[in-house]
Amino acid sequence: MEDIFTKVKNLAAGADDTQRKELIIALRDLSISLEKPDDSLERIAYSPLPLMGAKMGKDLGVFQRLSSDSSNVGLKPLAEETGADPLLLGRILRYLSSVKMIEEPDLDTFTANHVTFALASPKGESYIDVYYELACPHFYEMPRFFKKRGYVTPTDPSNVPLQDAFNFKGDIFALAEAFPEKGELFDRHMKLSRDCFTNWSNITSILQEREQSHADEVVFVDVGGGVGHQCARLKAHYPNLSGRVVLQDLERVIHNASPIPGIEMMAYDIFTVQPIKGAKCYYSRGVLHDFPDDKCKIILHNTVVAMGSDSIILIDEKVLPDKNINWQATSLDLQMLSGLASQERLRSHWELLLGSAGLRIVDFLPHTSGGYEGIIVAAKAI
Repeated sequence: MEDIFTKVKNLAAGADDTQRKELIIALRDLSISLEKPDDSLERIAYSPLPLMGAKMGKDLGVFQRLSSDSSNVGLKPLAEETGADPLLLGRILRYLSSVKMIEEPDLDTFTANHVTFALASPKGESYIDVYYELACPHFYEMPRFFKKRGYVTPTDPSNVPLQDAFNFKGDIFALAEAFPEKGELFDRHMKLSRDCFTNWSNITSILQEREQSHADEVVFVDVGGGVGHQCARLKAHYPNLSGRVVLQDLERVIHNASPIPGIEMMAYDIFTVQPIKGAKCYYSRGVLHDFPDDKCKIILHNTVVAMGSDSIILIDEKVLPDKNINWQATSLDLQMLSGLASQERLRSHWELLLGSAGLRIVDFLPHTSGGYEGIIVAAKAI
């Protein structure tokens, strides 16, 4: 048995990122295939607890404390530092150790592992807070909501499990505006959660083919681009880009955005006609997955009518295979369903949606080999 573990570890050590992820999925599937019925039932029944444990660990400062110390830390000093009852803290820490968020090298002694460092990072803390505070409440409402409504797909973002969870009438964006602390959690998570996904070499190669000969022409419009994180990254990766780069979002978002050298900022509502005509590239990242199909058709049509003969739309989203989708993507799909009446779309679904708006898919450029995240390149159908 030890030989098998050693071979797997050696295989993982020599794997690239795509192979590493494939190995994780294969080992997870193998683990599930070895389960007896009671094993499966316990795994499913206890599945909400890791996030709850992580939230307590984060709030107590355990992950920060352990990740800042290269040596082992005893229960007693941890209790003194956190102010927690040693008996209660010990139980929480032993749970965290059992699910590998921390390590327990000796009796009442704890230390960090690679998961601890992930949870102590700004991105890790954001995941814990936003899923505990915003996502899980509407996850828990899904069974009741869909049973009560006969398991019909919702199309109104103001009538999904989210409203039942928070006893609120508006959609998630209205919720974030009505409760600023929730809005701050949401905005911070959006900034941190997807930093690593965009493959800028794909985008810059497209832009190199479409650079403007005149500096006053628009080469790149970031539609619904928030406060400009992607525009800033574009400029960092392609500082000599010829042509104007424009960031668009709602007026309240643009008002709060800090100036970015070389980036023009424009207040714009995606449900109105695109005011910039004939730009080379209209880019959107994670916008369409926030809306059901009928709203997406309006958004796309508003851009199509502004496109020139050589304009393209770059859609930075997940494109899912038609079968055997990984659990992370299907989980996010249910999250979009219960929070926004929207979805993560299959390749075939993207083709239908874009076709209905007068577009055709020219190419799909994945950000990583074998990954779902990537750039859909779309042009006018005629």
